[in-house]
Amino acid sequence: MLGRGGFATVYAGVQDSLERPVAVKVDSRPLDDPRNERRFMREVQAASRISGHPHVVSLVDTGKLPDLRPYLVMELCAGGSLYDLVSRGPTPASDAVALVEAAASALGAAHTAGVMHRDVKPANILLDSYGSPRLSDFGIASVQREGQDPTVTLECLTPDFAAPEAFMLTSPGPEGDVWSMGAVLFSLLTGRGPRRGPDGVQRSLPEIVRSLDAPLNLSDPNVPEILLPVLSKAMAPDPADRYRNGTELTGALGQVREQLGTGNLAVGGPVTSLQLVEAGLAPPPGRNVSAQSARSAQSAPSPLSGQLEYYEQSSMPVSSPDSLNASLSGAGVTGAGRSIRITKRERRQVGLRAGIVGAVVGLVIGLVAGWMAGTWLAPAVSTARTGASAGASGAASGAGASHSSSSGQDTASTPPYPVGTCLAGTTSVSGQTTARKVDCNEPHSWEVYEVGTLAESTTGSSDDDLAADPNVQNTCTSQAAKQYGAANPSTSVLGPGEAGWNAGRRGFSCIASDLKGGQRTSSYAG
Repeated sequence: MLGRGGFATVYAGVQDSLERPVAVKVDSRPLDDPRNERRFMREVQAASRISGHPHVVSLVDTGKLPDLRPYLVMELCAGGSLYDLVSRGPTPASDAVALVEAAASALGAAHTAGVMHRDVKPANILLDSYGSPRLSDFGIASVQREGQDPTVTLECLTPDFAAPEAFMLTSPGPEGDVWSMGAVLFSLLTGRGPRRGPDGVQRSLPEIVRSLDAPLNLSDPNVPEILLPVLSKAMAPDPADRYRNGTELTGALGQVREQLGTGNLAVGGPVTSLQLVEAGLAPPPGRNVSAQSARSAQSAPSPLSGQLEYYEQSSMPVSSPDSLNASLSGAGVTGAGRSIRITKRERRQVGLRAGIVGAVVGLVIGLVAGWMAGTWLAPAVSTARTGASAGASGAASGAGASHSSSSGQDTASTPPYPVGTCLAGTTSVSGQTTARKVDCNEPHSWEVYEVGTLAESTTGSSDDDLAADPNVQNTCTSQAAKQYGAANPSTSVLGPGEAGWNAGRRGFSCIASDLKGGQRTSSYAG
């Protein structure tokens, strides 16, 4: 498994006919209703319209599994992404401009084809095996059709890279993508998102929303003066003041690049990879994924026990790599001389956060409540367990587990919500998700079935920290949820949040929902 997002899992595979490594993106939402089918077709159309552009990830094939979940087969970009470069700190201006200029040209091609990306960010600009940037993931792309307004459904949002109008759920336009690409350039230059301070600390969503109309402070020692006018225009609060599309932004960056001079790399072609290595911006080419290394991963033992179970509210579980291989072959992926094999990677049970859906009023109210309460929802990871130790009683007796908090319990161990609390209105932003408490007689999706205290070895409250915590892994199990009363559970964990963590709180709440989605108007406990 290469990665996972709000609604899909990406696997590494091999196209047998060409001995070529590929990436297979399996969507968790079956095409069993018109809305999901329209959404999938938007992505396919968006990818196919510009698939031949040198800086767009190429589409190889597409289809549906027997359970109606769609998949996309794409070229495998094994060089990481611009997110990796951002995490390493500031990138030299000439190199940053060259990379973003290439990605912006792909964006311009998309806009010319009537496609808005809507999720431009460093993680969605991949580097291929030659180090050339490739724009990827048109999963929430909007395709303009004559006489029809673009869709305004918002399925995900990354505050650092979302244009101001995205928070208001307005119809997407190319100017929104331009703002996001400008934010990508700023993050490459500085090593931080444009809505963060010099110390890199993330602002709360209410703070961001309150300042949407004000120009961002883009001055930074790592941003050359010559680039400030370009960034200011690309990231203007009013869409009318920005470059109209990716093509205009590409032209502006090209003019600046000529004045900045030659950097450590020349985007495009094998020389890029070598110069990235020399500049310390990428691993040696020999470390790139090949068809042989992808195939060898099939026989390599997994570092984690258990089987991959992909959970998402209102979704179906993704099959294990073995059964997925069979499903893909039976679903017509082996056709016209093309067969795809999925490589075995880490296998673990994962509860995935829900994407942002709804109006900005509900979004802000939910996040303000979560921010003030200091409670956030995160994925839960648990290893396979058998026997009594997998049950609720076994979880309760494990380290950090506690069914209820007594009056004498240390405040630091108090969970975000006690067992039996029903939750609704989950909203995910920047990897942290809030959950709203409701009466169990009201429609809701989640319910707390177990609580506990984070291990002393855990050093933070992020999603990854919670998922890796041994007490969470031993407590928030599917077996415990089943013994509580959830017959077919999808599990996750609610942590203390950043504010709660800083205040010394270490409690967590295990929550469950129905794997098939939907809402309840009663408690699992009866």
